[in-house]
Amino acid sequence: MGSLRWADVEEDFQPDGALRDIYIEGTGEEDWQRVVDVVWTMNWPTRYFDANSGSEPVSMPRAVGAIFAACAGMCSWEIKPARAITINCHFFAVDEIEFDLNPSEIIGQPELDVVVDFLRAIGDAARKPVILCHENAPDTTFVSYDPRERHLRLARP
Repeated sequence: MGSLRWADVEEDFQPDGALRDIYIEGTGEEDWQRVVDVVWTMNWPTRYFDANSGSEPVSMPRAVGAIFAACAGMCSWEIKPARAITINCHFFAVDEIEFDLNPSEIIGQPELDVVVDFLRAIGDAARKPVILCHENAPDTTFVSYDPRERHLRLARP
């Protein structure tokens, strides 16, 4: 599937009080670094929060190893791939890259296209499959992207 149609996923983005998660599993520090680097190359506005900064953004280290060494799972990176869309990256564990987004910001085809472009960019960078699912529920995956096949898939019957 080359792209996704809004009509096929609209119900998955209906606001329900929960976020939507993006996962890349089975990762290492090198995968993380490639993902962080590709986001930097996009020149999207970002803000980084470490374990000590509270609600004040601080300068983000460019080396992922330094982030994990300093944050103990308490760091986050706010990415704005479009004016009305925020995708948050959480540095919880080296073996899993996790992002989340608020479904209320995805209101039509243009916003969905931004999310799809993001999935492709991070999947291609990590060289690993990416899933989009309901919050904390990888078994509810509704979109997946496999960079080896360069294939975006609607994950439902």
